[in-house]
Amino acid sequence: MSRYKIYLTTRAEKDFKKLSPQVKERIKTETLRSETSRYPQQFKSLVGNDISQYRLRIGDYRVLYDVYGDDKVVLILRIGHRKDIYR
Repeated sequence: MSRYKIYLTTRAEKDFKKLSPQVKERIKTETLRSETSRYPQQFKSLVGNDISQYRLRIGDYRVLYDVYGDDKVVLILRIGHRKDIYR
């Protein structure tokens, strides 16, 4: 099975740096699962493609990302708490 490469936008990097160490570790573990499958267990396809194609649920936090299947790339756009991420 081929692996996907995971890239973060500069906005996602800023979001990630603001998180607590415990949350960072959980998000890192869950997003690394995206290397082998572009559809991890807690993913959901978003209806309005205004923000991103998919979201990954990790507790109270969400990771918004797009998948480029031809290039085998997962591009993480935003990371944040569920109350703030869709604004």
